[in-house]
Amino acid sequence: MDNYKILEKVKLKIAISNVKEEDIVMNKNKFNVIKKIGIAACAALSMTGVVFATTQIINKFGKNSSDGVQTAINNAYYSDVNTEYKEANGISANVESFLLDDYNFDITINIKFDETYNLSNMLSKEGKIDIMDLKVVNENNEKVFATRELESEEMTSLYETEEEAKANYDSYTGGYSQASEKIDEHDLKFYLTATGNEKEFPESKKLIVTFNKIRNKYWENGEEKSIIYNGEWSYEIDVPTKMSKSNIIDYKLVSISDKNYKFESAKVSNTAFRIYLDNCKDIAWSEKEYVETSNGTKYYPAHRSDGDGEISVKEDGTVTYYNTFNLTNYDATDMLKVHLFKTTGEEVVIELEKEE
Repeated sequence: MDNYKILEKVKLKIAISNVKEEDIVMNKNKFNVIKKIGIAACAALSMTGVVFATTQIINKFGKNSSDGVQTAINNAYYSDVNTEYKEANGISANVESFLLDDYNFDITINIKFDETYNLSNMLSKEGKIDIMDLKVVNENNEKVFATRELESEEMTSLYETEEEAKANYDSYTGGYSQASEKIDEHDLKFYLTATGNEKEFPESKKLIVTFNKIRNKYWENGEEKSIIYNGEWSYEIDVPTKMSKSNIIDYKLVSISDKNYKFESAKVSNTAFRIYLDNCKDIAWSEKEYVETSNGTKYYPAHRSDGDGEISVKEDGTVTYYNTFNLTNYDATDMLKVHLFKTTGEEVVIELEKEE
């Protein structure tokens, strides 16, 4: 490899490594600005917030799952698969349950450590356990999900330059959160909750779930360190009919209070409502924004991650907006009102009607 290619390879690795955890993982309790990062990002304003769980089945997919996902769970929109455990180097794992629709993918994986591991010690020193290279594809090999660490490895191995990677690599661009919960001295549950970002999750009849690295992160002497446990864990699971096809319902524009704003689309699924606008000058994130059904019930933004919403500026200066709200098909009415706000505090009201 000549010096130019070596330089470009180093630049690619640096670009990928600059994808910080706070840019890709579902952060809570703050509003932030997306950095211009790595392979598949752009400069844009982003939002995060607080998840308020008000459900009957609590935290089936961890605390970061949205209220919309919890509504779907309460309406039996999930699948308990409880696959066979696969063991490698004293660590066994199985897929317990999952949920998939156009806007959300959630999965729970059980991990068992044999007597040669001390789970309490692993979780001491602010220890965390996650799956470093989790990948999920469907029967057509379309990517449903992949961790940033896995994608970084694949990109640096496949491409010489950042430009080549950007042009050719199919990256998962949604936001996601990983968490784990200790059950007893040898067992824990691993939770993943992921959003589809602007790209909806593909329709799938089967999911192939694979990973090879279980990671234990901890702090020591003020530095974060990690131990990687290697193995091979893979599962093929059937997607039930209710999840295998898109469940999106489209809404059409009736009126918008600011005539300069351009309505692009509004859609509701079994787990979320999304609206897209263009040419929306001065639009702002606001804790007061909501979607209102015809019976007066208000549904607020999911506020979990960069994947839940974005305000961005095109090269020509045009402002675009999309946001995800906790309204679902189970509660949506034929008529909806979306209440948004500008930086000046002025309210923008958008009236929508369900398409036939």
